Amino acid sequence: MNTNDAKDYLSKRQIPHLFESMLTGLMYHRPEDPLTFLESCLQKTRDLGGPECVAWDTFITPDRKPLPPITPAQGKKAPCKLDGGPGPGPGPYRRYDRLPPIQAQFSIESDSDMTESSGLIQEYDVFDPSKPRPHIIFIIGGPGSGKGTQTAKIAHRYDFEHVSVGEILRNQLLHHAPSDRKWELIAQIIANGELAPQETTIEELKHQFIKKQDAKGFIVDGFPREISQAFTFEEQIGSPDLVILLACSNQQLRQRLEKRASQQGRPDDNTHAIEKRLDTFKHNITLIAKYYQERGLIVRVDADREEDDIFTDICAIVEERLFPSDMNAVGFK
Repeated sequence: MNTNDAKDYLSKRQIPHLFESMLTGLMYHRPEDPLTFLESCLQKTRDLGGPECVAWDTFITPDRKPLPPITPAQGKKAPCKLDGGPGPGPGPYRRYDRLPPIQAQFSIESDSDMTESSGLIQEYDVFDPSKPRPHIIFIIGGPGSGKGTQTAKIAHRYDFEHVSVGEILRNQLLHHAPSDRKWELIAQIIANGELAPQETTIEELKHQFIKKQDAKGFIVDGFPREISQAFTFEEQIGSPDLVILLACSNQQLRQRLEKRASQQGRPDDNTHAIEKRLDTFKHNITLIAKYYQERGLIVRVDADREEDDIFTDICAIVEERLFPSDMNAVGFK
């Protein structure tokens, strides 16, 4: 059997598609016994009727396990989900309790190994369920694709709050890394080109939303950066109204990052970190794009162009998606 025959064999039987779906489930659940998990995936595939009946998230959505309820002795109620609140936001609004703290463990090899211990956090709503939820827009793209520039311009035009995940983390590192071991280790992770721990990222986003409850909307730069962040955000906060993907060639990204490194000297713009960040983005973006594409939320914008041309296209998308019936009444500045 030659190479073409092998490819034809695999393609006709949907094997690459099946493997992708199984790998997605494995990445999401991270079971202690991966072999048993994969065996269960194969059995489920048989039950469904074969690989052609498997969707990319077949091994994620149906088998999600809720957090176990906190016992009454701890004075907490079990986690619960509130039904969709009023207003145009996609909701639903969710209220969560936190599990008791566990022993903190840190690793600079993988952000998934880092667990924070900050004590019990009182249950709270990120947004007031009695009010319409502010619009939420995600701007995603590779490092150097212009996310920060475009996010700032869009936020100014529509009077939205600009939330930069990267900037928030860098500010926290500046203030806490010298004296706080957790942030010191996060600094090492980021300098190595890895993603910051998911729980830290989500909590920092929550704090930004809570501090600005009266905002018309939020435009979030650089989030999500992996599929598990998208899942967690939707579970704990809700769904975004719009996701804009700034598509840019690797060559253009490298050139922009190298230029920025010479001008700004950011710790994550060193040569090793640049290559690591590009690889991480390439690895993660496919699942993220599929996830939001299936929900009809993502729009791709060519970012290999002049800044003003990109901005014009994004404005047209925002007005069409968020203000379709009142495009002329948007508060332009």
